[in-house]
Amino acid sequence: MKKLSAGFKTRSFFRKPEFKTKPLRVVGINSGTSCDGLDSALVEFVPGNLPRLLFSKTYPYSPKVRETLLTAGDPGFKNGEYWMKFNSKLGKLMGEFASDFLSMAKKKRLTPHLMASHGHTIRHLPGKSGGSFTLQIGEPSQIASLTGLPVISDFRSSDIAAGGQGAPLSPLLHEKLFRSRTRFRAVVNIGGIANITVLPPEKSRKRPFAADCGPGNMVVDSAMKILYGRRYDMDGETALRGEADKKTVNRIMRMSFFKSPPPKSTGREQFGHGFLGKIFINCKGYRPEDIIATISEITIRAIADFISRYAPGIEEIYLCGGGAGNKYIVAGLNYILRGADIRSTSELGYDPDYIEAMLWAYLGYCFAAGIRVDSNRFTGAKKTYIPGKLCLP
Repeated sequence: MKKLSAGFKTRSFFRKPEFKTKPLRVVGINSGTSCDGLDSALVEFVPGNLPRLLFSKTYPYSPKVRETLLTAGDPGFKNGEYWMKFNSKLGKLMGEFASDFLSMAKKKRLTPHLMASHGHTIRHLPGKSGGSFTLQIGEPSQIASLTGLPVISDFRSSDIAAGGQGAPLSPLLHEKLFRSRTRFRAVVNIGGIANITVLPPEKSRKRPFAADCGPGNMVVDSAMKILYGRRYDMDGETALRGEADKKTVNRIMRMSFFKSPPPKSTGREQFGHGFLGKIFINCKGYRPEDIIATISEITIRAIADFISRYAPGIEEIYLCGGGAGNKYIVAGLNYILRGADIRSTSELGYDPDYIEAMLWAYLGYCFAAGIRVDSNRFTGAKKTYIPGKLCLP
């Protein structure tokens, strides 16, 4: 019988009761909508304690890989054969990155038991009453073969099968890490898409809920590439030099998505090149920095409007994701949401750049331990489920 690197037998490794009582180390890998690179996080799960991030690293994508991901994820791209080929190539690349990460962990005397991969989303079509569809590429069997570790993947499909929209799933971890006994909190993940987890105090009768609230970094990243030839707006410096066009922002905020109640999810299909094209038309003749400020202002308004509408009285807001370091966005949120204390999740001991990689590690742990998750308040799932699928090396 094939042995795993940590000494567990494959047939007895998963869904064992002892995983609810013994430590388990999981590597979570995340390829986000912004297509910047692969975030890797080694997380230790000790029953009765909060998950602990032991080691992390980001592997940047080459310009060619990033452009391929953007092309494959464009709503107008529908070449299924191309997806199939790139699925395998991306899986091999992820496996190579993961193998390097495991070598570095070994030098630190940290031995993972398994891996959990989100893959890379190239289609996400949310609907109601189980009518959602999602597709992630980055073949997990390639990762398992190259690393020699079991790989748990395809978490969004598990949620959709349970009647949910498949996103956002990050609130499952936000609730575990950041819910306070006494403070009314929100966790805002500003990745390619921005999502918000509302966390009433544990002593409150209200229950946590969450939703995608609009574009995060994805649109401004695309605009920076077109206008400046750069991958993103470092620290929001370009936006800080510009002046947002309030008329364009107000016009965009009238879109039906922003008015629809949670749970809801979105992606490049709604906020991709077509959306950016509309902004360019509305801002024709404007300075490039004004366009970047306008797009950044849309992200600010989407977050602030959601909180003001669905979670008035928030005391603390913790930011994570790539946008947590954007000074323009942080300043804008502080100005609009003046009654709340806005900080980074680093203040609570968790690196904002690796929360999503930790999420997949957490869901991989749930799979291994046979722990059912309840995402009804976050995605609309109608029943609990064990997240993910297994690939053995």
